[in-house]
Parts: sequence; C-alpha cells; structure tokens
Amino acid sequence: MFYPSFGYREDGAWTLVVQGCVYHPRITWLRRKPVLAVIRRAMRVDRMGVPHFQQRMRQFLVHFAPGRWISVQAGLQEALLGPSEAVGLFRGVLTVPAGELTCEPEPTTPVTTWATYRAVLPPEDSREFIGRVQLLPETGLSIISDVDDTLKHSNVPNRRDLFHNTFSREFVPIPGMPELYRECAALGAAFHYVSGSPWQLYEPLAEFWISQGYPLGSFHLKRFRLRETARKLRTMSPQKAHKLAAIEPILQAFPHRSFVLIGDSGEQDPEIYGRILSERPEQVRHVFIRAVRGVDVDRPRVAAAFAHCPADRWTLYESPEEMAAPLLQIAELEAGNAATPR
Repeated sequence: MFYPSFGYREDGAWTLVVQGCVYHPRITWLRRKPVLAVIRRAMRVDRMGVPHFQQRMRQFLVHFAPGRWISVQAGLQEALLGPSEAVGLFRGVLTVPAGELTCEPEPTTPVTTWATYRAVLPPEDSREFIGRVQLLPETGLSIISDVDDTLKHSNVPNRRDLFHNTFSREFVPIPGMPELYRECAALGAAFHYVSGSPWQLYEPLAEFWISQGYPLGSFHLKRFRLRETARKLRTMSPQKAHKLAAIEPILQAFPHRSFVLIGDSGEQDPEIYGRILSERPEQVRHVFIRAVRGVDVDRPRVAAAFAHCPADRWTLYESPEEMAAPLLQIAELEAGNAATPR
C-alpha cells in the first residue's frame, strides 16, 4: 500500500517522496478472535460499534512484512527502497526528469498537480500498486494540519472517549472545516496532514476524507505497533517527537514556500507549532490553534507556548468561522505565487 506524499523540484528534476507499507492482508482466526475480544471487553465496545471496531482494528492485526525491499518506477526511472520496518513501513525517494512524469488532475485540489508511480513486480505477478504524490512548486502556500480535534471530533483529552471516537463510532467532522479547506484548495493551497493517529487507520481516514470532501494531501501518520493488550490503545505516547520529525522534512524541502500550521490545544500542538514558528519565522506565516476546552481555559497555556513569537502570528479560536477570514486572506496573498508544475 502506498500513502499519498509530495514531490519537490531539485536541479531540474522532481524528487518524489515515496512512502508505504508491506503486509499480508490475511488475518488468522487464532490471531483475530482473542485479540479483538480482549480489547472489545476492556474498552466496552457496544453492539452498535462492532462493525466500525472490526473494520478499523483489522489493519492492526495483519501480518506485516519487515525487511522487504520495494522497487518503484515513474517514467523511465526506478528506485529500490527499503528495507521495510518491523510494522512493514518504508520510505524513500525517486528522482524523475520532469518530462517523464505521468500527471493527472485531482478534483479536490484543482490547482495542485499530482503524479503517479507504481510498484515494479515480477512478470508473473499481475497485481498493480499505484502511488500518488502532489508536485509542489518552490513558492506558494502549504497548510500543515493536524487531524484529531482539528478536522474531526476525537476528544483527545478523554482517553476512553478518544478510543470510541476512533474505533467504534462514525467519524464526525468539525463543522465548517471541510468547506474552509476546499476554499483554500481552490485558491491554490496544498495540504500536509500530520497526525498522531497510527498508519493502521489510514484507510478509514481516507474514506472519511472522500466522504467529507476534504482536499487530498500528503499524509504523515504515526508508527504504531500493537502489543496484545488493550492498555496500549489507552495510553497515548507524546506526539512532539513524531510531529517534529514529520514536519521538518516538509519545511526543508520547500524553503521558499509559505506555511500555515493548524492544530488544536488537545495535546502538544501549541508547543510544537510555537517552537517551529520561533525557529522558522520566515517560512511560517501564521499558526491557528483550536481551543478544545474553550478559549478562557486554553489561552494561558497557548500564550505560554507562543511566548517567544509575535502576537499577530498566532490565533486561538473555537469555531472555524473565527479563523476563516484571516486564513483565506493569507491563501489569496500567498497561493497565487505558485507556478503550475510542468
């Protein structure tokens, strides 16, 4: 499985960031039944939530394939990536002359061009695996966005509620955010979704993206390995290291693009984004933080996280209506600088 990523120009060619996972989809009865039963009882999943629970837990129980090498091709160029990690994840780059790329439109990002690549398999293997990358010019606007409690309701501060919102309930968008992001995409903004959600949830998240009309972008989720206990799902590790490791390569790949960071106060977004803004004020135009507990409650902590940043470079908000006008104004000013990749 390939995950949506991005490509950047370098010395007249495109460098495509390729990321994905290698696994065997079959789940044995012995592995599925005991594990799901233990977690379901521990987290008190009711009968209405069972279909969601079984679907979203499936990717945690597949047989991952560590130590595999993956050959990918775009145009006439090939690259061998790997080896895959213990949970089957792999990442690498493929450099392709601009004229060799196969590009296609993406309805949710009408201004951004996407290119495809494929896995190279043995001649006797008739399967096809296609990956997609957004080709971003050197200038323009990119929005780096959190997911949980920023784009969909998760209630991260309440661990049990977080579990049910993630594994046993319908995903529910934050009202107004799909529409706002679509407006930004229409103005030329590109998107990078950086979340503490595990990669095993990519498929249900991708379905949610499609159903709500969120613009497609690169995904940067968290490496997670399930131990056979429900406690692992109830104890969330700090997000700071993961998010910094995901965001820094994006900023480094596009030193002349402008960035807006959007997150929430549920975990460590204020501290992470405050650090990035203070270190890269020339790249980060603005930071928006959603107050999940209310502005009056969250303001002291968020203000402390941005103590070394100009007050007019960050905004604490409760509803998308409060941040729509300034965000769209930035998009109108910045996204027009982007040149369409050829």
